[in-house]
Amino acid sequence: MGVFTKNTSKYFLRELSWNAFNFRVMKEGESLKPLDSLKFMAITSSNYDEFFMIRVAGLMRKVREGNHALPPDGTLPSVLLDKLLKEIKVVVSRQDANVCHEIFPALADNGIHITTLQDWNSRERKVAVDIFEKELFPICTAIAINKKKQFDAAISQGHIHAACLLNDGKLAIIRLPDNLDRYREYQTGNTLKIVLLEDILIAYAEKFFPGQILKSSCLFRITRDADISIDEDSDMNFLSAMEEALEGRKNGFPVRLESHGDFKLAKHIREIIDLPEENHFHLLSPLNLKSFYKLCEKSDFEHLRSPYFTSQTPWDLSESEDIWETLKERDLLFHHPYESFAPVVHMVNEAADSPITLAIKATLYRTSGNSPIVHALIRAAENGIQVMVVVEPRARFDESANLDWAARLEHAGAIVVYGLATFKVHLKSLLVIRREEDRIRRYLHLGTGNYNDVTATLYSDLSLITSNTDFTRDAALIFNAITGYSSEPKLKKLFIAPFSLRQETLRLIKQEEKRARSGEVAEILGKMNTLADTEVIDALYRASEAGVKISLNVRGVCCLRPGIKGLSENIRIISIIDTFLEHARAFIYHNGGREKVFLSSSDWMPRNFDERIEILFPISDQAHKRRIRSILESYFKDNTKSWELRQDGSWKRYKPNENQQPFRAQKYLTEIARLRAEEKTLQEKKALSVRRSPAKEK
Repeated sequence: MGVFTKNTSKYFLRELSWNAFNFRVMKEGESLKPLDSLKFMAITSSNYDEFFMIRVAGLMRKVREGNHALPPDGTLPSVLLDKLLKEIKVVVSRQDANVCHEIFPALADNGIHITTLQDWNSRERKVAVDIFEKELFPICTAIAINKKKQFDAAISQGHIHAACLLNDGKLAIIRLPDNLDRYREYQTGNTLKIVLLEDILIAYAEKFFPGQILKSSCLFRITRDADISIDEDSDMNFLSAMEEALEGRKNGFPVRLESHGDFKLAKHIREIIDLPEENHFHLLSPLNLKSFYKLCEKSDFEHLRSPYFTSQTPWDLSESEDIWETLKERDLLFHHPYESFAPVVHMVNEAADSPITLAIKATLYRTSGNSPIVHALIRAAENGIQVMVVVEPRARFDESANLDWAARLEHAGAIVVYGLATFKVHLKSLLVIRREEDRIRRYLHLGTGNYNDVTATLYSDLSLITSNTDFTRDAALIFNAITGYSSEPKLKKLFIAPFSLRQETLRLIKQEEKRARSGEVAEILGKMNTLADTEVIDALYRASEAGVKISLNVRGVCCLRPGIKGLSENIRIISIIDTFLEHARAFIYHNGGREKVFLSSSDWMPRNFDERIEILFPISDQAHKRRIRSILESYFKDNTKSWELRQDGSWKRYKPNENQQPFRAQKYLTEIARLRAEEKTLQEKKALSVRRSPAKEK
């Protein structure tokens, strides 16, 4: 165990910690079946797309502008950028080797052969010629490049392009169409052969230049700065400003070049766009692995991936129960995707179609492309129900989709609020108001995840539905604060950022610290995606020094340095990388044996505490408290998919030793959900049997 000294930095750098997370994602893919492995490489690649567009671009902007605002450990942006790019190259090189030397050969051995130009046989060439002449040649356009401005105009953010150098030294660019299937399939014997569209384009590109000789060619893909900012105080119409900013995103400065093929020509491309060598990634594997997601879902190759998981009926609510009647008696807690998101969708659908529903209020941050929740809200508005929706137009990379949904909601008659100036609305909340026989009642859904039926099958989240009057009153005040000119709402049970969430978090940590200093048992368990707020980290350090036992499950970025004597020796940090993306935020404070349990939409980050509308809500039902503790404890028992953060910033992967039984938290939680669903079904069958029994004669 290390010892804390004045020369020891108390914090890890966020960007380096994120890259370590992406390395863990890639490493998880190395241990899986071929199609699952390819999917994880695609996830790693996709993660880097956003990381370069936002985080790397931000560092490059600081260096360009001479902005020397220092992170907590005092590292200059230029030094951090240099170190970060070197560490990224290590991960990308390994990912590249995994795809070319491990995954593609394994797929070929099992009946899926992704061909390359070099190994095309006469059949592949015939297929390629046919595709080129019928599709690519009529659609594609070769654009001559003489000046850098022409190059910038011809290149689209994130798309694959072919660069063609002709014998007279002239350069031309051809964009690969994104409205055509990227890979083409045909069966030969027991093997599925796949020909990539970009290989076909490169193979016959010279046909675009009659009378010229194609000297060399390469494929490339440019990533640009995609962070957008809007002057919140400007008189310009906010939606127009958003649309203008989104359009401007396409023309941000280059932050990364990926290339495949002739390296010398790729280097020339890099020089044209004036990009440092460190930002150039020349690959053996295909570019933009994200587009291989579809291949990973290919039918008839189930033996090359893990079995699909089907979400179970929630333990708290059977299909035959009336959700409104049940909520009058008790709260409902759901654990997605182990338990189905369907009851949430069902609740909104019933509310939309019910004549006794008076109003529905909701926040939308990220939704699916064909969201049943939004369709229900549209239908409710059309049915005359007052619908108010807070749509966050600044949800990164979902901005256009959110603006489209907002327009459709407004057209249906819903009241749409486009977030708040300065603060993003990130809380996940849905309030239903009904006129029932005895009185008007309110029902509230709160969650750690978005109202997205697709990610609800892929992300691990927790959600609560309640009719508790304190909760529903607080939620109504929060909605009013967002949509009106209200100052900080006076809440009884809920805590929101930027008003009370930081203060309550620090108070709860301080409370455990005080108990430890007085000799009492003190403990904090937490689960989140990111831990980066230095004020909270310092509070955890003080609690650790006082003797509080702190166990945190942090999926991605963690800036806290654990295991240092005199600073953090009582803090343990783990990360779970498995089939489902860990997304829930849950916190347990021992509180002298009277545990306080919370769920939240917020990570422990400065932006979540200070720049967003977030929510922290308590769990009061004792059975639900025990269940959440059991869930968190299962992660800390995991010795199969768990990594532990060490004091030097490295992550150690757990492996069961010869005396341990393997324990995998997500597998355990899957099995628990299945057994509970079976037990619930059995109980219902018995109940039905009892009701059907005829009365005995006296």
